[in-house]
Amino acid sequence: MPTHAYRFAHFTDIHLPIREKPATNTLLNKRALGYLSWRRKRAERHQQWASEALVNDAKSQSCNLALITGDIVNIALPAEFQDARNWLDAQFGDMHVVYTPGNHDTYTHAKWDNTLGMLAPYMQGTRTDGEPSRAPTDFSDFPFCVQPENAPNFTVIAANSSPTTAPGLATGALGADQRAKLKTMINAQCRENSLNILMLHHPITPGVVSKRKELTDRTHLCADLADSHIDLVLHGHAHIQHFDSIKTAREKTTVIGGASASHPFGHGKYRPARYNLFDVEPNKGGGWSIKMTIRELDPHTKDIFSVETHKLV
Repeated sequence: MPTHAYRFAHFTDIHLPIREKPATNTLLNKRALGYLSWRRKRAERHQQWASEALVNDAKSQSCNLALITGDIVNIALPAEFQDARNWLDAQFGDMHVVYTPGNHDTYTHAKWDNTLGMLAPYMQGTRTDGEPSRAPTDFSDFPFCVQPENAPNFTVIAANSSPTTAPGLATGALGADQRAKLKTMINAQCRENSLNILMLHHPITPGVVSKRKELTDRTHLCADLADSHIDLVLHGHAHIQHFDSIKTAREKTTVIGGASASHPFGHGKYRPARYNLFDVEPNKGGGWSIKMTIRELDPHTKDIFSVETHKLV
């Protein structure tokens, strides 16, 4: 690690707008229900300017890295992914971005190249030990590992918890094959003396979301992580801030769910748009100190301010 603080941001559930009414023949089955939901409530709830205000704030905070845990689109239309790619390119500029899919990014069965595959440059990493870093080739080409520049002992592993599901469901699962790959990757890449982060879309602890939105194999995943050196797990999906922990070789690993980055206004249990800002500092005796600051939008002044600070390690 560098001798100065390494700073990164966690964004999730951006839900960029559907700009034009889709052609009728594209709104089949689940997409029809999703588009109706967008028109009735999501279009007002999620607004692009809120996400852009947060990204601009992260850039002003001199972040080295942005981790995005899914749901940048709504019903996974090709036009949405083209907008998402353009948006990521324009908004983050030179900042290193790592993306992992959410359930809205895999909303229906679709062709890789003209949907999620458009975001492949933001999902580049090593996929097997000794293999050069590369972009994914299809929906099953996960997990992947990233070691950010200027942080040789900092490892990020991104898993895909978002298979396509039936209408009415937003459940997640890694599946046995991906969990086996993930365990092998963690054992190979996540050393005891490095800072190791796992990112995925769905929560891995109970009670965060309803049964129709849960990670169905979270018990298996947590068992796989029990002897690992994962320091931090980041997720989205619930649109609310959430703190929890799981048992690992670190004794206790913090699990953090991020609030949606695109709610201009709070309503009910939700807060206005937020992102999480992390400062990582190496300790003299080994290990790291991690401070997390929650940055939130004031929808009236459009300023971003710190609302909570937590020392994690």
